[in-house]
Amino acid sequence: MNRNVWLLRPKPHGADQMDYFLENDRIAIGYPVGQTLNDCNYHEIKKLLEAHNWENGLSNVNIFVREMKPHDLVVVPYESKIYFAEITSDYKYIKELDEDKDGSGFPHQREVKWAFNKQPIPRNDLPPSLRESLQYPGAVANLTKHLEVVLEIINKSEKDVKLNNDLVDAKKKAIKFLVETINNTELEIEQRLVAAEIILKQ
Repeated sequence: MNRNVWLLRPKPHGADQMDYFLENDRIAIGYPVGQTLNDCNYHEIKKLLEAHNWENGLSNVNIFVREMKPHDLVVVPYESKIYFAEITSDYKYIKELDEDKDGSGFPHQREVKWAFNKQPIPRNDLPPSLRESLQYPGAVANLTKHLEVVLEIINKSEKDVKLNNDLVDAKKKAIKFLVETINNTELEIEQRLVAAEIILKQ
């Protein structure tokens, strides 16, 4: 399966929408042109943007609507943090957000699955080559040359998350066992005291 990696900044139509992205499992771009772009080709998108004086956004819109696809990966820089996600849907048009207003105006969306339980990675923890590419000032860009690096980051971090979850589960089971030992009057008092001492040290 061929996968691409995309940079996408969380400020569609000029407003910070990172909270919206995370809460709704979506990514989005602005450019409210009054209609869906689902069946539009490159030239039709260009005409619509020119009619609204947004022709400078042609590359952003064309990538988001026509080039992104399910299973592609998205890197979303936010302040000193970086979020990673996998695209899980085709292009979606949200009519109620198709308005040229502050805090709105981002009707062009895709569903995503956020990596690491929606937790970001510090920008400084990224390899220098990827960090450098994230300095690109545009809203959308192709980062597929970093595919292997991004996959390695995601796989390693997902393993770390699973390991941490496994350790938490194991600790809960151990504490439950110790409590049961303390409450078991059939055991010798020395065993129950040892269990109590272990819990008190936690």
